[in-house]
Amino acid sequence: MKGLFRNIFNSGFWLAIVSIFLSLLLFLTATANNYSRTGTQISGVTETYTNTLKDVPIDIKYDSSKYYVSGYSYEAQVYLTSTNRVKLDSEINADTRSFKVVADLSDAQTGTVEAKLEVINLPSGVTAQVAPETISVTIGKKKTATFSVEGEVDPTQLATGYLIKNIVTDDTKVEVTSDESTIQQVDHVVASLPEDNLLRSDFRGNVILQAVSADGTILPAVINPAKTLLTVEVKKLTKTVPVNLTLVGEMSDKISNIDYKLSNQVVTISGSQEVLDRISDVSAELDITDVTKNTSKVLNLSADNVSIEPNVLTVQLTVTKK
Repeated sequence: MKGLFRNIFNSGFWLAIVSIFLSLLLFLTATANNYSRTGTQISGVTETYTNTLKDVPIDIKYDSSKYYVSGYSYEAQVYLTSTNRVKLDSEINADTRSFKVVADLSDAQTGTVEAKLEVINLPSGVTAQVAPETISVTIGKKKTATFSVEGEVDPTQLATGYLIKNIVTDDTKVEVTSDESTIQQVDHVVASLPEDNLLRSDFRGNVILQAVSADGTILPAVINPAKTLLTVEVKKLTKTVPVNLTLVGEMSDKISNIDYKLSNQVVTISGSQEVLDRISDVSAELDITDVTKNTSKVLNLSADNVSIEPNVLTVQLTVTKK
C-alpha cells in the first residue's frame, strides 16, 4: 500500500492536479480584483470644489473719451465651482486668473442706469455666479477743469497744546476730470493729512488729492496729479510763568527762620490755549519739618492739564538758628 501511494505522488497525474488547482486559484483571485475596481468606478462620486472670492474688480466698458461714470461699486463677489481643483486654484489667484467681471455700457446714454454684471473668460469646467447681479451707474458727459489745491488738517489730528504754524502743498493747481454736473459742484481740491496722524511735530509726505464742494463734500473725480507733497509745520503752545513756593510743616524750635532759593524762578508750561489763559503761576509746597540746617531739597512740579518744563527744581534752604 505504501508503495502504491508513493507511485501516485511521484506520477505526472498528481502534478497535473496541483497545476489545475493553482491555475483555478489565480483565476478566481484576478476575477475578484477586477470586480473590486469596477465596483469602485461605478459607485465613486466626483468631488466638486467651490470658493467665494470677495472684492473682485469690476471692469466698466464705455467710451471714456466722451463720458465719465460714477456712483457704482468698484468690486463684486464671485462664487466659483469646478470639479477640477487645479483650474479652480488658478482662478482663485488674482495673478493667474483669466476671468473678469464686466459691465458693458457701450450703448448706454447719459443718466443713471442699471448695468448687468457678467463673468467672462472662464476656463472650461469652471462656472461662476456674481453678486450683485446688477449695479447702478451714473453716466455723464466728460469735462476737465483746473482748480486750486488747499492743505487741510482736521482739528482732531492736532495734539493738545499745539497749533498749526504753516501748511504748504507742492502743487497749487491741478486738473479735475468728472461729468459736467459734478465739475460745476467742485469748489477746490484738498490735500488732507492722513487719518492715522496725530501731530506733535512737523509732517512732510505725499497725500491723495480729493475734489470737494464748498461744504467739504468729497466728489467723484479723477485728479491729475493724483497726489501732492504736503508739509505741515506745527508750533507748541507755551507760556512762561513764575513758581509760587509755599513752605509747609512745623519748623524746628531751634530755628527762627528759613530762607529758600529756587534753581528756576520761572518755568514754561504747555497745553491748550484755554488752559494757558487761566494759569498765572505754578504753585508748589515744600515740607520743612525735618530741616535743622542748611540743605537742598528736590521739588517736583505739576499742574492740571499742562506739562511743565522743567518739572523738577532744586530748592536751596538757608536756616537762621535762634
